[in-house]
Amino acid sequence: MKKIILLFITLFLSVSTCYAQQTLFNVPSADVTEKNKLFLQHETQFSNKFFVNTEYAAIGVGKNTEIDLTLGGVGTNNVANELLGVGFKSFIPLNKKLYEKYETKLTYGTLIQTSLRGNGVGNWTYSHLSLRLPKLKTRITGGANVLTTTFAGRDAFGFIGGIEQPITKRFGLQMDWFSGKHSNGFLIPGFYLVGPKNATLWAGYQIHNNKANGDNGFVLEISKIFSL
Repeated sequence: MKKIILLFITLFLSVSTCYAQQTLFNVPSADVTEKNKLFLQHETQFSNKFFVNTEYAAIGVGKNTEIDLTLGGVGTNNVANELLGVGFKSFIPLNKKLYEKYETKLTYGTLIQTSLRGNGVGNWTYSHLSLRLPKLKTRITGGANVLTTTFAGRDAFGFIGGIEQPITKRFGLQMDWFSGKHSNGFLIPGFYLVGPKNATLWAGYQIHNNKANGDNGFVLEISKIFSL
């Protein structure tokens, strides 16, 4: 575990510039990658029982829309599937005056997942509303999602939500949650830290809704956005 933490610290100190976030931890963020920007994020989930890597990429194409790519579970034997996902995420500002004051958004998207182990094709579709409280800068997100067996181990429908709370310009707290009994059914509280050259590190602890969903463990992410 010490080697894992040292690896993330090294990456954290060596990359630069993060403008937005594709997800909180697992719940999609209300942020969408800007046009002609490329968002990259590496995620590791681990405990003394498992170790899983996931790679994310999002390309901003304009009109509040990004194209998303995900590669998950590759090279690990302790997860049910290796998946390659392709999809999109978009948001619609809700009411000009409310958007200017509260950053009110309707966010929606989908990800089509193809199993690299021959287990078929699945889908994850989601939508949520979000707003940011003006003085506290707290962003509250809540909505619903539909997951299929290839993506989540079973077909499921349920609530998704999250809270983001900036503490300083470089540090904040966040938490997200998937309801239900499936492989994404976790509550994940944690924090983010913007480091040298605006590299951003995210760290949390995932807590299952049900033991059948999987083991509790740590989540570490590091992200960067490039100009195209």
